[in-house]
Amino acid sequence: MLEQLTIQNFAIIDQVDLSFDDQLTVLTGETGAGKSIIIDALAMVTGGRASTEMIRKGADKAVLQAVFSLVGDRAAGLREQLSAAGIELSDYQVVIYREFNHKGRSIVRINGVIVPLKILSEFGSQLVEIQGQHDTSLLLNQDHHLDLLDQFAEADLSQAKNEYQQLFYRYRDITRQIDQLKNRRQDINQRLDLLSFQQEELKEANLQPGEEDQLLADRSKLANHKKIADALDQAQQALNPGLDGGAIDLLAAAHQAMTQAAAYDSDFENLAQSLSEAYYAAQDAGRDLDEAVSDLTFDEGALVEIDDRLQVIHNLKRKYGDSVDEILAFQQKVDRELADLDGGSFDLESLTKEKETIKGKIVAAAQALTQSRQKVAKKLEKAVNRELADLLMEQAYFEVQFTPVTGFLPSGADKVAFFVQTNQGEGTKPLEKAASGGEASRLMLALKTIFIAQHGLPTVVFDEIDTGVSGRVGSAIAKKMQTIAEKTQVMAITHLPQVAAAATHHFLIEKFNQNDRTVTQVKDLPENQRDEAIAMMLSGNQVTDAALANAKDLRAKAQG
Repeated sequence: MLEQLTIQNFAIIDQVDLSFDDQLTVLTGETGAGKSIIIDALAMVTGGRASTEMIRKGADKAVLQAVFSLVGDRAAGLREQLSAAGIELSDYQVVIYREFNHKGRSIVRINGVIVPLKILSEFGSQLVEIQGQHDTSLLLNQDHHLDLLDQFAEADLSQAKNEYQQLFYRYRDITRQIDQLKNRRQDINQRLDLLSFQQEELKEANLQPGEEDQLLADRSKLANHKKIADALDQAQQALNPGLDGGAIDLLAAAHQAMTQAAAYDSDFENLAQSLSEAYYAAQDAGRDLDEAVSDLTFDEGALVEIDDRLQVIHNLKRKYGDSVDEILAFQQKVDRELADLDGGSFDLESLTKEKETIKGKIVAAAQALTQSRQKVAKKLEKAVNRELADLLMEQAYFEVQFTPVTGFLPSGADKVAFFVQTNQGEGTKPLEKAASGGEASRLMLALKTIFIAQHGLPTVVFDEIDTGVSGRVGSAIAKKMQTIAEKTQVMAITHLPQVAAAATHHFLIEKFNQNDRTVTQVKDLPENQRDEAIAMMLSGNQVTDAALANAKDLRAKAQG
């Protein structure tokens, strides 16, 4: 349940800190005072779309924070979801923090951990459900009736719906592939010719990873053969001990002289040792140099072959990539595409056979889904009619009507519409034609009561869904909200004194001017001020004795 909500610099709200109880909480106040703004803030802090227009004028950013408790078996799934996301729980509490600025930058934290907005939306949708007048309008739109039926069914339809949709999407994919093959047969044949040519050319070239670098290195050696030979000759002459003054002879003389000096003075032993090492190193280098000179050859034919091979690589680079590695990657791509075009996935005959096979299965799956839905529809009809009786629509009769559709849809082969009889003997009519505003509100409340009981939502918000009703009907709606609040935290924005009288917690939202700015203030009404607030709803700003007495009576009856 929602325990606390903090709103800062949001719309006309400067700073508001609210603490909530379980059961039924109402928010009342004049139109435009800011009741819906509080619900908007709750929607955004649980993952709704943020708008920079909602940042209070003059503020850099808006800050929203909500604290939820996840206690009990019904919240076990939510706790597991947080744990899987690496978010730790302390005392079963979840703190959601969200801020957004004029640049559109948004920061979301859950228990101090920064998370993407998508994670917050998925998690927040399971914490709070906000039911507003817009949702009542959706109820009157037949396009949404099938979704509502499926929401009610959930587990009962899950397997049948999954089986149907797997077949449907496979059937649709195959149909698209067949159409593409028929429409693009000439293009595919041309593509096959091109790919085959490219595959053969690349296969014949037989490029190897790193080959170009090695060829360039070998070519450099052959192309600079004379320079290398001249350099080796010069080095050999400089080192060759057979020549007077060669480096090796000079090092030998220096070593001998320093050895004599070291015999008289031990301080020169290290220098003598260094010259000894230099002498032997020069001897080793001289032998290696002699071998290098003897092995040095020039193969003009090899140079020609290397140039020819480099030209092949150059030509391929112009067509397929800037390097040998890119050419090889392109070759793999060609091989894969050619295998696909030549393979079964592009085989028109096999695809057509598979389509016919799936068509038979999808017909059977659609029939099974329809039968499952019809069973669920009977349960929904019974449950809704029971709820409507509680909401003083005893003569009303709700039913779900099915109309088959031509072909297949992602949802199945059904068109579903809600029909209702609001007055005995008139017969059922489509919901949008038969239900007035107040009746639509009660129908939505009936459906929501059923869904809440089935899905176990922690918190439900009713945003003025009682618009258009009064009197006994208002009392029935209030009682229904009380019933829901026995198992689920309920918040309601209301103009109905009957609903306000039934609440266990009452916020009064007021708007006033302060320093030439509009400010919204939220009062958490204590017990001794609730009668007066309800009396104001009954009679306006001027609270009469009769209105106050009526308010006391309403509260006494509502609180039982």
